[in-house]
Amino acid sequence: MGLTIKEISSMSGYSVSTVSKALNDKNDISLETRNTIKGIARKFNYIPNNYALALRGKKKKSIAIILPTVTISKYNQALYHLQRKAINAGFRVLLYQTFNSSKSESNYIKSLNDGSVDGIFIISNASETRPQGNLLKTPIIPINLNGRLSTKNIERLTDNGLSEFVKSQIPIQS
Repeated sequence: MGLTIKEISSMSGYSVSTVSKALNDKNDISLETRNTIKGIARKFNYIPNNYALALRGKKKKSIAIILPTVTISKYNQALYHLQRKAINAGFRVLLYQTFNSSKSESNYIKSLNDGSVDGIFIISNASETRPQGNLLKTPIIPINLNGRLSTKNIERLTDNGLSEFVKSQIPIQS
C-alpha cells in the first residue's frame, strides 16, 4: 500500500488538513510549507487515492470506455482514437469489454456509477438509448458505430464525443 496523507502528516509534523491543502496547492498554506510537504511526498512516491478524491466530489481525470470487443476493426479504431485523444487531454483511461453481453455492459455501468470516473463512453453498434438523467451520477457518452463507417468517420465520431464531454467538465464562470 502506498503512502497516505496521514503518514505524510506524521513525517512532516503538520496536520492532515495542512498536508491535504499543501498537496492541492491551496494558497492559504505558505510556499515553504507546501514545498516541504511536497518534498516528502515526492521522496516517498506519494500517489493520490483516486477513490478518496471521488468521494470528495473532485474531478478524477479518468474516463471509462465500454465496448463489445477490441478484436473487431471498427471498435479498435474507435478505441484507438478515443484513448489517444483522452490521454492527450490529460485523462486516465479504463477499458471494459462486454463481449457482446448487455448484462456485462449494465454491470459495468452500475459499477462505474460510484463516482470513480468522470464519464463513461460506450462504443457500440446499438441505436437504443441507455439509462440517462437522474438515475446516474456519471455521464454516459454513447458512440454508435451503425453501418459501414470509414476510419475518418470513426475518428470524427470519437472526437465529437470527447470534445462534448471535455466541454461539459469545464465549470461555468458566473
